Amino acid sequence: MTEEIDAIIFDAGGTLIEMKPSRQQIISEVLAEHGHKVDKKSIAKALVKADRAFDDDFGLLDGKDESWYWNKYDGLLLKELAIDDGADKLMKAFGDRFHQFAPKVESWVAFPDTKPILKALKKRDFKIGMVSNATELLRRVLDNLGLTEYFEFVIISDEVGVRKPSPKIFQLAIKAAGTSPNRAVYVGDKLTVDVFGAKRAGLNAVLIDRDNAFPDAKCIRAKDLNFFRTYF
Repeated sequence: MTEEIDAIIFDAGGTLIEMKPSRQQIISEVLAEHGHKVDKKSIAKALVKADRAFDDDFGLLDGKDESWYWNKYDGLLLKELAIDDGADKLMKAFGDRFHQFAPKVESWVAFPDTKPILKALKKRDFKIGMVSNATELLRRVLDNLGLTEYFEFVIISDEVGVRKPSPKIFQLAIKAAGTSPNRAVYVGDKLTVDVFGAKRAGLNAVLIDRDNAFPDAKCIRAKDLNFFRTYF
């Protein structure tokens, strides 16, 4: 496969970087503050169920009013945790806590496998790029984490006016990479937005499924980025 690939293009959040505190930590802390003690395994399981249930809906987000999505998502989450009382108050608290951290550069960290894999792929002369549904905050996060140097191009939806899963944003990446879609691989953690979006644009795709949310996905699926040590 590697002989046929020129470019490897990555998603950002959930693939290369994550927010700290994590979704699981935020939910656990907010629930505890409101008198609900829920074990971490139950929260993790509920998050996976919500991720699966609303993967298609995630592809409809426009980066503006996303409240409809998170109301559905958090509603299912609370249902899975058997919490009925004060649902609206809890959902608001989840959102408020998330927005305390998400806009801050220092809230974002790289997964342990991110830099070693990027470094290894860079040494092998792959053209490495990024396509992300994000704002300019992402560029500052990449700089802060020392990741910018690994990318030949970074395409951010807020800057180009088009979002995944639209084929147009993947086409911009192919143009930036100077290759053809069939000689590029897109790597992301969402099935609809990343894998299906990339495939519709003619790219190869790899799903990074760190939480085992999509065990039945009919695509190339890997637990983490160490997949590239074996197959690339």
